[in-house]
Amino acid sequence: MISMNMKNQLSPFFLIFTAIALLLIVSSCGNNKQAGNNEVVFEGRFIHSRANVVYFDVIHVESAARIDSIVLDEDGAFQLRYKTEKPVFFKVSTSEDNFITIIADPGETITLSGDINALSESYTVSGSPASDLVAKYLEFTRGQYKKLDTLSLIWENNKYSENKLDLRDSLDLLSKSIFADQRNYVLDLIKKNPNSLGSLFVLYQYFGRAPVLDPFEYFELYESLAKSLSAIYPDFEHVGHLNMRVNKTRLAIKEEEEIKARLDTGKVAPDFSLPDINNNTIKLSDLKGKVVLLHFWGSWSDESIRQLNALRNYNQTYGQKGLVIFSVSFDYDKDMWTNAIDAEDMKWYNVCDLKYTDSPIAKLYHVEQTPFFYLLDRDQVIAKKSGNIDEIGNAIYKLFFAH
Repeated sequence: MISMNMKNQLSPFFLIFTAIALLLIVSSCGNNKQAGNNEVVFEGRFIHSRANVVYFDVIHVESAARIDSIVLDEDGAFQLRYKTEKPVFFKVSTSEDNFITIIADPGETITLSGDINALSESYTVSGSPASDLVAKYLEFTRGQYKKLDTLSLIWENNKYSENKLDLRDSLDLLSKSIFADQRNYVLDLIKKNPNSLGSLFVLYQYFGRAPVLDPFEYFELYESLAKSLSAIYPDFEHVGHLNMRVNKTRLAIKEEEEIKARLDTGKVAPDFSLPDINNNTIKLSDLKGKVVLLHFWGSWSDESIRQLNALRNYNQTYGQKGLVIFSVSFDYDKDMWTNAIDAEDMKWYNVCDLKYTDSPIAKLYHVEQTPFFYLLDRDQVIAKKSGNIDEIGNAIYKLFFAH
């Protein structure tokens, strides 16, 4: 369902980056408010200040380095100068959970304002287009989380009602719509600002527990942004990190495509061996000559359990004709696994390495959901693969009766 803590999931930008050095000279005050070409100037005023200390950290790829702290004036005013020849990501904070992210280019004079006790919810920024883009994104996102909070409240007030199942389905649809709106907003923001470092910040953000833009699904956008930012900021560490991430994703996509091609229908199924319930090693290729239904499941998967009734029917109907069911479990607890086998009357081959979804067999067969099936003919050639038990049932029938 919908978590009341979702709004706490805005991922801090400083957790994504690794550190490289920046040459810096810091000065807390100066008479000339305007920034020179090789510096950034912060100025502004935070309300409700009582001599609060404001900390300024430079955000690197996986760390943050403190460069200065300022005690606010009686009226909450402050100014800070920072010498740099490159763009900088700053964390401006009073504590670990009260901070804002500012993206500064050399020569910018950045004016900040807001409530010192609620920086991220109240701040305004001017003089920094990239930071302004970030602020707009965060403002939109806060509104989205408020919508989710409203859905959560509706559920809490009605979760024991007679129509709770229908209500849950309706709220789930609404929450998916909110996520889609968030994704579309981010896509539009980045596409309209391909040369802004603010787009880099937005690209990495999460909404709830999921990335707004999955790097595999939206690889072309990641690649395009990396290209445009590299042309402007070729030596900037965060752009370098984005390029590294794009390259890794490209390799992963290529590997995934190769795995999928190897597992296409008409290809021979990869061989493997695993221990059965009595710790005897069973090898897939030992079943050559039989029609094999390769079944990937887990006792912890409700859908896997629900589909076992169909497997029992297949075993009873086609077992004497030469069908062999070979169930590979992604369990991590042997008792859970064996108890499920006994309770569900799984009278066929059952194997498991107790490595959960980290099992190398999951990667070998590119299993991303449970249950999942591969139907192999008598030569162990893949005849059908699907997560749909009915599709598999039709394919089994065709193997035995279609000529």
